[in-house]
Amino acid sequence: AQAAFKKNKQWYQRRVRGNSGGGGGPSHGGYEEEPAPVVLMVHGLDPKMNPMRLFNILCMYGDVNKIKFLMTKKGIAMVEMKDLKGAENILRYVNRLSVLGSQLNVSHSKHREVVIYGPPGLLDDGSEAVQVFIQSRFLRYATPKKASKNRLVEATKVLHFFAMPLEVDEDFVLKLLEDKGCPTPTSISMHKSEVCSAGLLEFDTVEEATDTVAIANHLQGSIKGNRYILKLAFTGKKSMPTGDRAAANTNGDGEKSKSK
Repeated sequence: AQAAFKKNKQWYQRRVRGNSGGGGGPSHGGYEEEPAPVVLMVHGLDPKMNPMRLFNILCMYGDVNKIKFLMTKKGIAMVEMKDLKGAENILRYVNRLSVLGSQLNVSHSKHREVVIYGPPGLLDDGSEAVQVFIQSRFLRYATPKKASKNRLVEATKVLHFFAMPLEVDEDFVLKLLEDKGCPTPTSISMHKSEVCSAGLLEFDTVEEATDTVAIANHLQGSIKGNRYILKLAFTGKKSMPTGDRAAANTNGDGEKSKSK
């Protein structure tokens, strides 16, 4: 894997110099104007995974161009990242991460782009096996301003949710997660600015937090006529500050729900 990474990085740097008109490197105009994509292979995908759920995790570390689940090789996907930096972040923070009961194994691919032939196949859940995210509004590194708002941290059991309408309260967030089959958080806290609601969610384990990101990141809906997009990110915190803790509700049987 290290040899493939080194070879891919050398090719990437050569392409960047070519884009900048020669003599340039990543600090020259070619890098900003036309970064060369890098393809990763992701193995160990659970049948409950699909391109959108995988994107929900990867988007925290770099911009994704395309995701293609292989129809002939179950549990494997090709991911085209916008640039080398994003690919490096995925290798560092997502490789060996457990999601929906399976451990992801990420490595560099010999391919230099994800090519789409014909109509995409359908996965077990009915979603398309191929999705293109190049123009997605969920990209978090599309501009320097957007990129500056991200924190590169390892997966932890505390999540940050943000950009929700002021009408949203703790019960609304908990019910939203429950309806989507997410694990039930053990604690929740919320604060409101003049324009939006945000807060923290703590789970029993890192795996539960990661499952919640896969399932619920970018959920869309409306409350009292106001549209919302639930945005999630890892905080890097091992636990919530004691003063912010508020016990989350359990289901009617007193048991925590499990991810679907």
